[in-house]
Amino acid sequence: MALLRIRKDGDDVLRGKARPVTNVNASIRQLVEDMVETMRASRGIGLAAPQVGVPRRLIVIETDDALHEVVNPEVVRAEGREVAIEGCLSVAGVVGEVDRAAKVRVTGLDRDGRTIWLEGDGILARVLQHEIDHLDGVLFTDKALAVYETEPAHYPEAKRLKVLFMGTPQFAVMSLLSILRDGHTVSAVVTQPDRPRGRGMEVAASPVKQFAVKHRLPVLQPGDCASSEFVRRVAELEPDVIVVVAFGRILPRSLLDIPRLGCINVHASLLPRYRGAAPINWAVMNGESVTGVTTMYMTERLDAGDIILQKEVPISPQDNAGTLHDKLMVEGAALAEETLRLISLGKAPRTAQDEGSATYAPLLTLKDEMIDWNRTVERVCNQIRGMSPCPGAHTVRSGKKLKVLQASAVQDEPRHGSPGEVLAADEAGGFVVKACDGAVRLEEVQPEGGRRMPAVDYLRGARVLPCEVLGANT
Repeated sequence: MALLRIRKDGDDVLRGKARPVTNVNASIRQLVEDMVETMRASRGIGLAAPQVGVPRRLIVIETDDALHEVVNPEVVRAEGREVAIEGCLSVAGVVGEVDRAAKVRVTGLDRDGRTIWLEGDGILARVLQHEIDHLDGVLFTDKALAVYETEPAHYPEAKRLKVLFMGTPQFAVMSLLSILRDGHTVSAVVTQPDRPRGRGMEVAASPVKQFAVKHRLPVLQPGDCASSEFVRRVAELEPDVIVVVAFGRILPRSLLDIPRLGCINVHASLLPRYRGAAPINWAVMNGESVTGVTTMYMTERLDAGDIILQKEVPISPQDNAGTLHDKLMVEGAALAEETLRLISLGKAPRTAQDEGSATYAPLLTLKDEMIDWNRTVERVCNQIRGMSPCPGAHTVRSGKKLKVLQASAVQDEPRHGSPGEVLAADEAGGFVVKACDGAVRLEEVQPEGGRRMPAVDYLRGARVLPCEVLGANT
């Protein structure tokens, strides 16, 4: 076996359409072995033949200790959608958020020329699609919704730390990436157990686990963070510091006492405001014009530890919870990186929180999701922004939920109608609903059991009539 040179963005071979393999012979099998060796040596999770300069339709993938070698791969079925962070051995210095099918079925040939079928979800589905894109001359950056630079910061005076990382959702992935790129050693990644997710409620790994597996980091998924077995396992790792980003649980004192430099948390608000599980949603719903991220030393109390660093982030009138999430995710990763630098130098500041200024951002409930048309136009629009894209604010029409994912205030305030009443329902006037002091134009909706769509598309098939009343009792 031989290590092959990985081609980088700008090389013409990455932009051409690879040719099918017509004969799975000894030379193809040797190429497969060399690609596997190259992928492993580069700490990759997938590799396509064009990435090593060979314009043939051949990919190798290794996830969860399972090796997949597919000649002439073809996606024959795709289901669902998921957005996640991706990188590439051929594209240095950036990662991106890419929207892909959540589950795929792929057919192709094995190294002996026999037909195979491969079902994949989670990270396997993502890597299959990523590598097959390479065969068509497509890079992940071509499809990315957003691209972030990942070139390491250079702090010659800073010390590299041994980090235990704890996180679960997509928001935490960027911080983990930032810690790795800055040269710290991540001894293990702790994340929530695999759980049913999505509309199909199929068991899937968290985004943090998917990222950790891709980067070959040890993963721990304790059912109980206070169990003596888990605490002992963490103590054996001897971390200098524990970094927690949206992990989803309060840590017991037995864990907080383990790292010699403490446990730090990245929180998506300007503490002490918006302590709790849903700071991004509540900041938007409450009509804030600015929020931010905070790093703090953790205590047993919820988000009450001493502040290390903070960074303000403006909230524009066009932001919703999703767009603000992405802004704070990037800023939080940068703040985590700077915080670890200061901690390594013994220069991290420490400021107690003002308990009198504390506010809270509790978990969202079904009641929070329900649109109350008796509120002002501003509050209704803020609620819709703060709930979009997930979980989605909703009203009720004909006994079924209708999610409203985007809306705006109608400038000419109508003085007739009662709250929840449909004032217009056609392509010319749009889908307009009365609030207590004006009207709201619904711009994007999702009927119960259906897909999200422009409101005008919904009107074409739903037969909404002016004077209908939307709300919990309709």
